[in-house]
Amino acid sequence: MTRFGGFGGLNKLLIPILLAIFFSLLTTQSLANAEIKVTPPLNWQPSPNNNSTKMEWIQNSTKSLLAIIKLPVDIAFPLFIVGPGMAQSFADQGILESVDQVTFGHSNYGQRYFLNISSRSNIANASSSTLVDIKGFLDQMSGAYDVPFKEMLIISEKQGGLYGITLVSPRENFNSKLNEIKPTLDSIELSNSTATVN
Repeated sequence: MTRFGGFGGLNKLLIPILLAIFFSLLTTQSLANAEIKVTPPLNWQPSPNNNSTKMEWIQNSTKSLLAIIKLPVDIAFPLFIVGPGMAQSFADQGILESVDQVTFGHSNYGQRYFLNISSRSNIANASSSTLVDIKGFLDQMSGAYDVPFKEMLIISEKQGGLYGITLVSPRENFNSKLNEIKPTLDSIELSNSTATVN
């Protein structure tokens, strides 16, 4: 996902945490039962591969993409430790517009990032740093590189599981698309139960 680099003293805090997670993954087997429940957005085309842990919808007419994904890593530390590092990484790449905290859906909480992807280099950075292959998505759209895009990325933690919600749309109609998907965001229910075997 995000490359954790270039944010000074936070590295000293994150490195031991990430090492602890790495070694715990080597010695622990987790049997996770994650599920995403959501009301699909109207007039958006669902991916044929949608399932209970990864959902995507495309609106071809506006070159817009909405995705809700259960990330393949569970965490044992609060999201607020990771959030500032992600913001700094996006800022270092020149794509961060703003960051805040947000509540949504059924008692969900997360860090929300608004990202500018207004050039081919920005798109390459965003594709390597966020949840979806933005470049691959835009390559399918006629004339997609002729207009600046904007992305909303929410990273949410629920019961130790990490979830990501992202909206990608041309900047000129981003706000209207964000309003359009609000009922979907309000309907999101995330669950993650994990049984551990040592």
